[in-house]
Amino acid sequence: MSILHATTGIDLDDTAVGYAYRSQQDLRLAYAVFRLLRYGSAVRLANRLAEQALRFRLPVKGLLRQTLGRLFLGGETLEETLSLLRKLQTYQVKSMLDYAVEASLHPEERERALSEYIKMIGFAAQYPDLVDCIAIKLTALASPLLWERLSQNLSLTPSLKKEEEKFHYYFSSLLQLAQSKGVPLMIDAEESWIQPAIDAVAEQYMQMFNTDKIIVYTTVQMYRRDRIQYLRDLLEKSYKVGIKLVRGAYVEKERSRAQSKGYPDPIQPTKAATDIAYDQALMMCLERLDQIGLCVATHNRNSCMKAAQYVLLKGLSPAHPNLSFSQLYGMADPISFGLAKAGFRVVKYVPYGPIDRAFPYLSRRAEENSSLSDQSGRELRWVAEELARRQKGQ
Repeated sequence: MSILHATTGIDLDDTAVGYAYRSQQDLRLAYAVFRLLRYGSAVRLANRLAEQALRFRLPVKGLLRQTLGRLFLGGETLEETLSLLRKLQTYQVKSMLDYAVEASLHPEERERALSEYIKMIGFAAQYPDLVDCIAIKLTALASPLLWERLSQNLSLTPSLKKEEEKFHYYFSSLLQLAQSKGVPLMIDAEESWIQPAIDAVAEQYMQMFNTDKIIVYTTVQMYRRDRIQYLRDLLEKSYKVGIKLVRGAYVEKERSRAQSKGYPDPIQPTKAATDIAYDQALMMCLERLDQIGLCVATHNRNSCMKAAQYVLLKGLSPAHPNLSFSQLYGMADPISFGLAKAGFRVVKYVPYGPIDRAFPYLSRRAEENSSLSDQSGRELRWVAEELARRQKGQ
């Protein structure tokens, strides 16, 4: 038991609280899936086979829907998420909706993403007690090629210039709608070689739209070596900034590209270094909580406890309007529901989408859990503990 738990009653390991919304069948599925995810090479092979099966329209959607989809997706449509969102709200947990479709490579895909984002904003406005905000991928509204060329200050072809103009029309329209409905948009972070242009756009639109209420949030990945300085500069802006603070999810991809291209590794040398950078950034943001919006988006128990401790020691309300915590649906439930029980604002990251188009998201969740043995091991221990507790009838 931590000192904070002993003095405040906050418990981020209580499986009875964390899994109260989960049925016995759900927990058994989670246990089976997390056990399988411990075998990294098998997970990578299964992902490749599933990707090929979907490409050739083999009948694997049902299996994916009942395994990874059931564990990590809120549904395949917005309407299908409603029962889950209502269940979460019963435990004082709201949602951050995410249309779980990867980067759009074709104009029709971008049009589809725009249409879905418009629908999400309307849905969030219709159910303000269920949905706190929505996640936005700028690579769903403009191609990664455009973001890469902008990030490197390279000239654009006429077609890319037209695409850039269309993106700004799309995005400003989305933000006008979001502002009129009072729905914050959280811009996802991307790979380091396309992030500079995304940072620039996020800052441009934060200045334009973060007036009375913080509508635009950018995402800062603290596994990058340069983000402390970037965050310092961001916090000195004259306008209100919204920050979703994450560790980062593209370690192997980033290092592999840096090695192949011959430039310095942009990622922190160790997980411990990332943890130190994250907690330093966390304190920098918490000290400015009256001026910024902060979403503590992490599965790291210690970082969440430090943030909670800071709020309580400073005499701030756990329900501070500028502070929220977020964890992925299907993961870290004892942390999410433990914080909510203690009165903190929690927004569970709930992705949804057609199973075939959401598969890249699902495969990334699977591979992350297979490569981060501590994380998948912790999930497995929590689920096993809760199953044992229920069996004893406690």
